[in-house]
Amino acid sequence: MFNTNFTSNIFSQYFTDEVFGLNELTANEKKLTTSFAAKRLHDFSTGRYCAHRALAAIGYPHAEILTGADNQPVWPEGAVGSISHSGKLTGAIVGLRPHFLSIGIDIETTGKIKPDVWRLIYTPTEQDFLNKFTGEELAFYTTLLFSFKESFYKMQHPLTHTFLEFTDVEVFFNGNIFELTILKDFDAKKALPQTVPLHYHQHNNQVITFCYLGNK
Repeated sequence: MFNTNFTSNIFSQYFTDEVFGLNELTANEKKLTTSFAAKRLHDFSTGRYCAHRALAAIGYPHAEILTGADNQPVWPEGAVGSISHSGKLTGAIVGLRPHFLSIGIDIETTGKIKPDVWRLIYTPTEQDFLNKFTGEELAFYTTLLFSFKESFYKMQHPLTHTFLEFTDVEVFFNGNIFELTILKDFDAKKALPQTVPLHYHQHNNQVITFCYLGNK
């Protein structure tokens, strides 16, 4: 779904609008779901289904994805990835660690962000950008900027183990691409670049965003 130059043997993605259940999980993955309500179970199992498919394409045909201390996916040694679901679409993106340090993906349904929460999510500069739009364009861009931040947080957390507020980072349009810069100073910031390129794809009313940190 993303226009990338990465070859399929180091990077893979898989998306579905179907729902998959326990039969898609390994025995150890199933043990993690014993207390899950129905929706969480569907999100978990469908996410693992997508991740299994994506991992198989880069050489992990029988991968198992458990969870870590922060409830984040624990990827097989030598791989990194990210999973997201919006309730209408689920997807996973994975890559080989020799090429990627971390990956973040987010999927959102357009129009979920209302004006009364803007101040909690967007910086003044981002709000100025959004105020240029109305109607469907405004609904799209408010969702896009929110999703960019979500995908960035999922990418940065495994590297910094730091919680960031939405207004600790800022998304801006640079030439013909979106980029993100970190406004907050913290010790682990040195693990991240000054700016992070952001990628997106719109599929009907679903906004999919993606960012990564390459392994130099």
